[in-house]
Amino acid sequence: MAQGAGKYEPKAVPLSGAIIAVLIALAAGFVFGRVIAGPGGKKGGPRSAGPIPVVKVDADKFQKAVRDGNPPRKGPDGAPVKVVLFSDFKCGFCKRIAPAFERLAQQFGDKVQLVYRAFPLDMHPGADVAAEAALAAGAQGKFWEYHDLLFDKMDRQERADLENYARQLGLDLDRFRKALDERAYRSEVELAQSIGRSLGVTGTPTLVINGQMVVGPNPSQLPDMVQRALEGKPVVDQSPSAAGGPPAPQGPPPPPPPLPSASAAKDVKIEPWNPSEGPADAPVTIVSFCEYLCPFCERVQPTLRLIREKFGDKVRIVYRNLIIHGERAELPALAALAAARQGKFKALHDLMFQHRGELSQGRSKIEELAQQAGLDMARFRADLDSPDVRAQLEADKAEGARVGASGTPSTFLNGRYMSGARPPSHFGKWIDELLGNQTTTIPASMDPQQQGGGGGCGG
Repeated sequence: MAQGAGKYEPKAVPLSGAIIAVLIALAAGFVFGRVIAGPGGKKGGPRSAGPIPVVKVDADKFQKAVRDGNPPRKGPDGAPVKVVLFSDFKCGFCKRIAPAFERLAQQFGDKVQLVYRAFPLDMHPGADVAAEAALAAGAQGKFWEYHDLLFDKMDRQERADLENYARQLGLDLDRFRKALDERAYRSEVELAQSIGRSLGVTGTPTLVINGQMVVGPNPSQLPDMVQRALEGKPVVDQSPSAAGGPPAPQGPPPPPPPLPSASAAKDVKIEPWNPSEGPADAPVTIVSFCEYLCPFCERVQPTLRLIREKFGDKVRIVYRNLIIHGERAELPALAALAAARQGKFKALHDLMFQHRGELSQGRSKIEELAQQAGLDMARFRADLDSPDVRAQLEADKAEGARVGASGTPSTFLNGRYMSGARPPSHFGKWIDELLGNQTTTIPASMDPQQQGGGGGCGG
């Protein structure tokens, strides 16, 4: 595996918060971005790429998510099923799931209560103000109508736009403007974020259904999840996987997107220090922009391993960093780059995804994993703090923004952009076409159960 052994000479790299904004056109991925990143993984080995992961949350914390701060809601307080959605008005996956979330009220009536929690992501400039505007509209009885307008006009959320939507809904404009000027609902947004973080929410959309947290499900899955909760069952049936039996029928898998034309391919730069697997002259080069806090990036790792297994030296995989979840996501990325300088990138990379949910513990956890990966710790600590490694991370972020990476994971196959953690067969189809293969190398039967058609963090 090439690890970029040469010393990196830092160049003037354009730093921009705009980088994060561009990538968040992120189609998320959600975040799911989205998300999304989401709840922490379990200790031990890597999580199976099969059924959607569900994490039980603390009962008292879940009740706070339902009631504290008077969040927007639909349905009676006595409903047997309560669904809390953590969402961001600038997240593309949140936009996709919003109609299905609202339809639950029609489908289940008084049996369900829907609770909306604003969770604006750091990399979405202005998402916090949009959330405050929605709550200001809610104070005048128009939260859901304003919510729908924000998602419908996701690319137009400047102050003038926010006021225009209030005008369209017939709100008292003076009262609305005053609320925005005084940041009257800022504390409510911050409360929702605090509650989400206490549950383990790190990305959007994240759902908590009767205390069971699910990150970025497909919209079509929501009714079945609520029905299962009504029956007192886990919201996702993972028993076939746990028992080692055959997967339950899931219906036809989603078709892969068509391979973009050569004219649509991006010239994605590869630096000598970018960690990679496979020969440099492989006919297909995959550049994977990922983040260690993103659950969808964790989900795509088995796919990348399967690609290497099935295509061998015909494929080269290059790893680059994209930051979605703010500063707390940068330390693991710096750690991976520092490990690459000792030829230990993949060892630490895999360990950090196996323990993704524990990375929020900070540097102490990352150093613990670095020791497990066999790194020279004195050298690792020096590299982790070095300006050279920081410059490499900034270069990764800048390149992702330049080529239009819109969330994590973002993958480029010979420059063709594929967003989200798509099933292995989707990647396989593109690679087969790029190689001119007449047979299918990765059939849909190899796709993990319930993976769906994608998902990512951002928006």
